[in-house]
Amino acid sequence: MRVERAGGAFTARLSPSTDYYTRSAYHIVIERPTAVKQWLVLEFADRGYGLITLTPGLPQIKQWGVARVNSGKARSAVFAYDGAPPGRIRVEGLDWLRAIRLVDTQPPADEAPLVKPALKFSMPSERVSSVSGDATTPDRVQDALAGIRNEAPLIRALGFNAVETYVRWGYVERRRGVYDWSFYDAILGEIERNGLEWFPMLLAGSGYALPAWLHDSKDNYGFKCLEHGVVHDTQSIFQPFQAEYASRFIAEFGKHYGNRKSLLGIRLGPSGDYGEAQYPARGPGYGFRRGHTHIGYWAGDELARAAFRSAMKKEYSGDIGKLNAAWGSHHASFEDVTTFLPETALTPRQRIDFANWYMGAMSEWCERWANWARAALPHTQIHQSSGGWGPVPIGTDYSYQARSMARIHGGIRLTNESDDFPDNFTITRMASSAARFYGAALGYEPGGFGSKRGVMARLFNAVTTGAVHLFYYLGNLTANDQAIDAWLKYGNLLDARAKPVIDVAAFYSDTALKLDDELVRYRWASTFFTVARAMREQVDFDYASEQMILDGALSRYKVLLFLWGSVTERPVLERIDQWVRAGGTLVFAPRPRGNPITVEGDSSISTRWLAGDTGKGRVVVFHGDLIPSRFYAAFVRDLLLKTPGLDARTLAALGMDKPDTVYWSALENGKLALLNFDSHPARVRLATGKTLTIPPYEPLVE
Repeated sequence: MRVERAGGAFTARLSPSTDYYTRSAYHIVIERPTAVKQWLVLEFADRGYGLITLTPGLPQIKQWGVARVNSGKARSAVFAYDGAPPGRIRVEGLDWLRAIRLVDTQPPADEAPLVKPALKFSMPSERVSSVSGDATTPDRVQDALAGIRNEAPLIRALGFNAVETYVRWGYVERRRGVYDWSFYDAILGEIERNGLEWFPMLLAGSGYALPAWLHDSKDNYGFKCLEHGVVHDTQSIFQPFQAEYASRFIAEFGKHYGNRKSLLGIRLGPSGDYGEAQYPARGPGYGFRRGHTHIGYWAGDELARAAFRSAMKKEYSGDIGKLNAAWGSHHASFEDVTTFLPETALTPRQRIDFANWYMGAMSEWCERWANWARAALPHTQIHQSSGGWGPVPIGTDYSYQARSMARIHGGIRLTNESDDFPDNFTITRMASSAARFYGAALGYEPGGFGSKRGVMARLFNAVTTGAVHLFYYLGNLTANDQAIDAWLKYGNLLDARAKPVIDVAAFYSDTALKLDDELVRYRWASTFFTVARAMREQVDFDYASEQMILDGALSRYKVLLFLWGSVTERPVLERIDQWVRAGGTLVFAPRPRGNPITVEGDSSISTRWLAGDTGKGRVVVFHGDLIPSRFYAAFVRDLLLKTPGLDARTLAALGMDKPDTVYWSALENGKLALLNFDSHPARVRLATGKTLTIPPYEPLVE
C-alpha cells in the first residue's frame, strides 16, 4: 500500500494483484464493536473503475454507492449493519481510499453518478452484462432494485448497453391465468433510469421458475431420470401442458413489453438447468433446492416412452420386423418398444435411433419456443440459449438450433465458455460454424467465473467469429484486479469483428459421437477436442457437421480434416466423396480408429480413396497416431502450405513465425487477429517480415 494525494487529500492506494485469481484488499479491524446499529462509511476519490465488495458480505439493499465510475469526485460507499459489524472486514475493488468511518446515525446515500461511457462503439452490437436484479420472492422487489442501483452505473460506464435479468414464469402468473408484471415493470424502470437497455431471459420450464400453483398441481410433470427413476422439477418436454403454459407466457410477455424501446432483445429459456436448450444436467429444482440431477438421460417417464415408441413406429413404417432386424431385438410389437440407456443397445443402429430421437425431441421443443417468441415479438432480437458442449445426454444439436433460429431471423447464444481459449474454441466452434453457414446471429456467454484471461479469450472469440452479442457476468470484470483495465484497453475491438476467412473444416461426425462417449462426452478429456486443440495452434478452421454437409456446406472449404470419429451415415460419406472428386482435399489418420466407414461397416469409399481413385481431388493419409496430436497438427500445417487454391490470407498466416500459444484468425475485413494465450510476452514475425510483441493474455488486431 502507498499514500498519494488526490483532490488535495491523502489517499491510500493498493497495487493490483499480479495473480489472476487473487486480489489486493484493505483489511479493517474493529477492536471494540458495539451492539447498536451502525453504518460503515468508506470515503474515496472516485478514480478508476470497480465494484467495492466486503467480506463478510451484505445484501444489496444494505449498500449504497459501491460502484467506482471514474467521476473524479470525492464520494462515499455506505454499508448498513443491523447490529455490530464483524470484527474483521476485507474490502476489495476499492482504490484511492481517503477515510474509514463507523457511525451510529444513517449517513446520506451517495449513489454512483451516471457518467459518459469509457468506450465508444461504431458498429452495432449487443454488449450485455449480468446485474443483481433478482429477488428470492416477487414481493422482495426492493432487493432487486437495490442491486441494479448499485451496479448499473458501472455497467454503463464500462461501455455495456444492456443488462440481463431472468423473467421467471412463477413471478408473473402467480395465480393460474392471471398475469401480474409489476415486479418486472419495476425492474425495467430502474434499468431505464440508469440509461441501459434490457435483454431478459424468459424462463418457464426450469424447476426454480415454476409458479407454486403448478408445482402443487397434477399438471406438474417433471423429467424422470431413465437410469434411477427419480423425477426432476424441470418440466418434461414430453407433456402437453408445458406447451400450453409456455406459449401463453411468451405471448403475454410480448403483449406487455413488445413495444418498449428499451427492450434490446430476449433470450429463450425453454428447458435445462438455467433455461438452456438442453436436458437437466446439474441445476437446482423448485425453490432452488438441490435434488437428483446429473448429466444423463431424462426419458424415464411414460410420456417420454410413448413419444419414443411413436417415433420408432414412424421410423420403421410400422414394421416391427424391420426394427428387430436393425436392433437385433425380438419385440412382438411396437408396444414392447421403450426407452433404454444407450450403452445397453445391442447394435449401432439401435443406439443411433435412440440418440437421434432424444436430441431431436429437444431440438423440436426449442424450435417451438422460437416460433412462439417470433409470433409474440415480430421485430425483436431473439437468441436461443445453446448450452452444453455437444454430448448426446445434454441433448443440444447446434446445427439444428442454428438452422431453426436462422429461419426466424434470430440467433444462438452459447452458454459454456471458460477461462481457457483453446477450450472455448473446441466447444463453441460447432455452433459458430453452423450459425455462420445457416445465417443465425451469434453470441457468447461464460459458464461462470472468468479472470482477465477469460475476458480477453472470449473477446477474441467474438471478434474472430463475427459475433453480434457478447455477455459477461459482471463479476468476470470486477472480481479480479486485471480484467477491467484489459476490457477498457481492448473492448472496442468489437468494432473490428468480422467473419473469419476459413479454408479448412474438421469433420464433426454426429454419428460417431452418438455411438461412442470418447469423442466429446467428457469435456476436458475427450478425443475429438484433444485433437482440435492441437490443430487450432496451427490453423483457424470450422467444424462441418453431418447436417451441414448434407445441406451443402463443403462447397465453402478447400480442405476437410478427420480429427476423431471415422464412422458416419452413408449419405454423408457419399457427399464427402463427391466433394473430393470435385477437387477437395481430404486428410485422415487410420490410427487408432480405422478408415472412414459407414454405420453398416461399408468401407468401399475409403478403399477407393486409398487406391488413388479420388477424381479431381486428393486424399492424404497421416500414418502416425492421432495422440499425441501435435504431430498430426504439424503434418496438416505443412500440407496446407503446399495446397493450391488456399486463400492468400490463410497462407500468409500459416507462414508466420510464432509460438504455439499465439492463435490467429484472418478476417474478411482484411484484418489479422492474434491472441497471446500465455503468461509471457510473445514475439510474432509476420509473413511480411514485420515483428510484433503481444503482452500476456492479450489480443492484437493488425
